[in-house]
This record gives sequence, C-alpha cells and structure tokens, in this order.
Amino acid sequence: ICRQWSYLKTLIQTPQKIFMLAVSAVLIGGNWLLFIWAVNNHHMLEASLGYFINPLVNIVLGMIFLGERFRRMQWLAVILAICGVLVQLWTFGSLPIIALGLAFSFAFYGLVRKKIAVEAQTGMLIETMWLLPVAA
Repeated sequence: ICRQWSYLKTLIQTPQKIFMLAVSAVLIGGNWLLFIWAVNNHHMLEASLGYFINPLVNIVLGMIFLGERFRRMQWLAVILAICGVLVQLWTFGSLPIIALGLAFSFAFYGLVRKKIAVEAQTGMLIETMWLLPVAA
C-alpha cells in the first residue's frame, strides 16, 4: 500500500472493481481452503498435481478470453507439458478432483485479476478484507 491511499480511495469508489475483487477473493479463498484441507487430509499428491495442471488451464483460458496465440516452439513446449501431466495423471490412477479444483480455481483467479487491472498489493488488501469476516 506504501503511500497509495489516494489510489485505494479511488478504487473503493468503483463498485464494479470492488465486486470483481469480491469474486477474486472467493476464488483465491476457495483455493487456499482446498489446498489446506488437502494437505491436512493427506492428499499432498493431488494438491501438488493441481499446481502442475494449473499452467495448462491458464493457457486455455488465455487463448479463449485474452486472445493469446502461440508460435510453433511454444506449442511444442505446451505439448510436452501436457504429456508430462498425462503421465502423472496415469500414474495417479483416477480423476484427481482436488487437483482439478485447485487448478481451475487458481486459473480463474488469475484471469479475473488480469481483467480487473488493479495493482497487486492494493488488490490483495481488498481481497483479504473481503475474506476477513469469513476467516474470523
């Protein structure tokens, strides 16, 4: 926040951004809750697998919502990443619901935050303020 109170005051007066920060707070809060639950209930493999799947979900969301396109070598990297994740999924042996929940919640959080265009520290302050009543 470091001397950015005027920016925070202006941001608070923008209902659409405050609402979208509430949406992003729900997404990141859900992600944190699911991760902590997974680790506390001995689902560490699924929790870590979620963060391996997440970049692939980010790629798909970036292509759909942000119009991103890749060159040939980038596609090769994506295909190799998909192969690596598929090997891990095959080894896991079943559909990793927790991993998918973590991957998609974090990916949609990133997409929402990108669309809001709010500075990182200020946005996180407002998000944590939204989560404060639930955390207490």
